[in-house]
Amino acid sequence: MSELQQWDSNWDGRQPKEGEAKPTATRVIVLIRHGHYHDKATTDADAFLTAQGRQQARIVSQRVVDMEWKPSRVVVSDMTRAKETLEILMKRLPLNTPAVTIPELREGRPCQPVPPSRSGVYKKASVERDGKRINEAYDMIFHRAPPEQKESSHEIVVCHANVIRYFACKALQIPTEAWLRIGLAHASITIIHISPNGKVSLKALGDKHYLPRHLIS
Repeated sequence: MSELQQWDSNWDGRQPKEGEAKPTATRVIVLIRHGHYHDKATTDADAFLTAQGRQQARIVSQRVVDMEWKPSRVVVSDMTRAKETLEILMKRLPLNTPAVTIPELREGRPCQPVPPSRSGVYKKASVERDGKRINEAYDMIFHRAPPEQKESSHEIVVCHANVIRYFACKALQIPTEAWLRIGLAHASITIIHISPNGKVSLKALGDKHYLPRHLIS
């Protein structure tokens, strides 16, 4: 189990050594949960967005467009509900916006939550499998800017509730077992800033103020 600890300034393994060039840009990670979907489906293909989910996706897409920045790229899970949310978002973004699929972002159980879920302790094998994969996705996305990056960047990540709340805990270096204590609405936005010196700050967690009350789920 994790323990509260001193801040690890070299958490991404990219802290410059004496005499090496230092980063100067900030990386902003904008995590968006997919829209409402058919959660009783037994296959991923059938777990597609509902009409409510598609409306949520359109609204959060407009929210992104209204922000005072353009994304450097968009990253998405390969699950149907995330890809459909991305398709709606991409219609609002500049045509040249790069989009990358990272299968490791698929929904899962990143670690055993404390306290346990209402359904009890998760199977050890599934947690170890999912946790390894989700941590690999984290390492791909979360790191300070390289020294050659001169301007701040905004990267959109469209994925899943468990993944996002686990990422938030891990990025802040607080016990990751707390992830299940966080609630995230569909089509909500979580924003994490990674400063040039490697410090991390949470600017928004599950923001959904732009959604009409009747669409919040």
